[in-house]
Amino acid sequence: MTVLRQLVYRSRSTHSDAFQQMSQIETDALRFNTDYSITGLLLTDGEYFFQVIEGPGEHVQTLFEKIKADARHNNIVKICEHPISQRDFGEWNLRTLTLKSDRSCYWLPDDIYLKRDSQVYGLINSFANGRWRGCLPEAHRADLHRAINTSPLAAKLDEQSAYQFAFQPIIDTHLGRISSIEALLRDNSGRYPEQILADLDKSKRYEFDLTSKQYAIAMASEMLQPSQSVSINLMPGALTQFPDAGDYLLSYLKAYGLRPQQLIVEVTENEILNEGDAFMNTIEALRAKGIRVAMDDFGSGYAGLSVLADFLPDKIKLDRAIACNIHEHGPRQAIVNAVMEFATTLGIPLIVEGIEKMDEWLWLQNIGIQKFQGFLFAKPKLGGVEAIRFQA
Repeated sequence: MTVLRQLVYRSRSTHSDAFQQMSQIETDALRFNTDYSITGLLLTDGEYFFQVIEGPGEHVQTLFEKIKADARHNNIVKICEHPISQRDFGEWNLRTLTLKSDRSCYWLPDDIYLKRDSQVYGLINSFANGRWRGCLPEAHRADLHRAINTSPLAAKLDEQSAYQFAFQPIIDTHLGRISSIEALLRDNSGRYPEQILADLDKSKRYEFDLTSKQYAIAMASEMLQPSQSVSINLMPGALTQFPDAGDYLLSYLKAYGLRPQQLIVEVTENEILNEGDAFMNTIEALRAKGIRVAMDDFGSGYAGLSVLADFLPDKIKLDRAIACNIHEHGPRQAIVNAVMEFATTLGIPLIVEGIEKMDEWLWLQNIGIQKFQGFLFAKPKLGGVEAIRFQA
């Protein structure tokens, strides 16, 4: 049985007037669409294209690959793709429409009938009312020119220790400098925290997780400037099982000449949701001592914005899963825009982690995000921070 799929994308014309391209695009598309049972709608406002493609899944994908290779447009963003039980535009192999600036979705011709509660109607209405226009034209990339060059940082390693810390910087690309560093637990064979902690007796894991951070703070103190901070990750039990966890951390900071504000404890949204009042009370006690708290991996759990309604962190770190290929992924763009609006309204700095591609950074920087973490800038380095040689 053939499964029908519907794909919606938006792109930007490389021609000064997309209206002039419509006739030729329609002519070029009709043969393929007719031969492969493709139907749909192509809409333009003179600068952007908005297209709905529907048909057998394999043919929809083949057509989309052809569309992405077409030099008549760029900044292609796939807004959605999903199976459908029936076509919305079954009568047309390609219906073309032009959108004038003073119109909205309600101008759709009488022969196009869409239910007003359908997703495709909502998307067309959204485009007609000015959304899905944000992109970074090639000509404007130079406006986002950035050059960040930093020297490597190093701390003294305890060669007798069974574990070490690697550090990865968080970059403020607006100011062109390192704003903070994250301490990441490793053992001498390079294993990650989950593996290290799994080898410990369960009764010892929380104590080790907390006390090991003394080493991380000691190393960080050798590298930090007064305006910079260090982030650490703690298991919930390391905080709830040790009521004096905040005092331990303060004593470490004092011993190595750091201020409480230079320490950030990272917790995940699921930990906040699942650990209950004892965990939240401990987090609030940390903040009362001047230690800051960041919500890590935001967007990777199932709590989402509902957690932020009750708990306002000092920083939000957006998960890599949301940022991955964001320059061409419509739903992720919508999510980031919503989180950014929330964070900006409440004065919470937003950090995007896991940035690996220049196009990801360019899109995020273009909408106003300034702080990033990821392999594009520097990988974690055992006992220090890599030199950064970033040019955009």
